[in-house]
Amino acid sequence: MDRPFRTMRRLLDLRQPAVHTISADAPLADAAHLMATHAVAAVVVLGVADPERDRPVGVLAERSFAAAAARHPDRAPRDLRVRDAMTATTVHATLDTTVPDALALLQDRLDHLPVTADGQVVDLLSRSDLLAELVWHHAEVIREMRLQEHIMHLQGVYSC
Repeated sequence: MDRPFRTMRRLLDLRQPAVHTISADAPLADAAHLMATHAVAAVVVLGVADPERDRPVGVLAERSFAAAAARHPDRAPRDLRVRDAMTATTVHATLDTTVPDALALLQDRLDHLPVTADGQVVDLLSRSDLLAELVWHHAEVIREMRLQEHIMHLQGVYSC
């Protein structure tokens, strides 16, 4: 069975994307407040690419806070900025990226992948989101194979 994988465009159609962003220059405390207020595990970090618009320069996840404290033991937590804690990356998926390709983009060091359309961030998908979609895909392939086997069996039983 050759069932194509869904693209990010299709995933966005199925979800209610609510991406949250923060500036790389924002205080880390502001990021913590943003994440707690919206109950999200990660936010996209934006840096100024040109005066017209921002571009994603990284991802700040919950575990980034502990890592920042460990990397900057000489600085008080209230003095840290988002750029001090974020995972810097310019990797992102587009609307036409398939789920397996999106997982490949994450590699080993990323747990969240920004999705962009026309240079703007439209969603942030976690590794868990993408793996759940992969599991769904394979379950659908198996379901379709079983259905085909059942149809073939019925055709064999009832053929004249």
